[in-house]
Amino acid sequence: MSLQTPRVLPAHLHAFHPSSAGARSTHTVRLLGTVTGLRGDTATITCGGNGDVTLILKPDSHLQMGKLVEVVGKVTDLEGGQGLGIRVLGTMDWGNPAECDYKAYENVVDATHRFKSIFYDAE
Repeated sequence: MSLQTPRVLPAHLHAFHPSSAGARSTHTVRLLGTVTGLRGDTATITCGGNGDVTLILKPDSHLQMGKLVEVVGKVTDLEGGQGLGIRVLGTMDWGNPAECDYKAYENVVDATHRFKSIFYDAE
C-alpha cells in the first residue's frame, strides 16, 4: 500500500496527531495555505478562513511570502506547548493565492472526510 496523505484543514490536525487513538500510523497529511510568516526554521500558512498553521521547515525548504503552497508533512506538537503544527516533508508552490478558489479546496477536504472509503484504503 502506498502512503496515504489525507487533505486537511487546521481543525483536522488533532485527528492525525500521534496520540490520537484513531490516527493512522503515518500521521502524514496535506494542507493548502498562503505563506504569511517566515522565521528561521518555521513558517506560518493561512488556510483561507480556517486559521493558521505553523510549519517546522526542512533545511532545504524554499517558501516565499505571499505564495500559495501545498504542504505534505507530519502532525506534531510545537515546542513550548504552542499547540499542533506540521513537520514539513515536502512543499509544492501553487502560485498566486488570488488565482485559487479556496472554497473548492475546502469542499474537496469535506468530501474526502465524509466519504473516506471512496478516497482511502481501509485502515
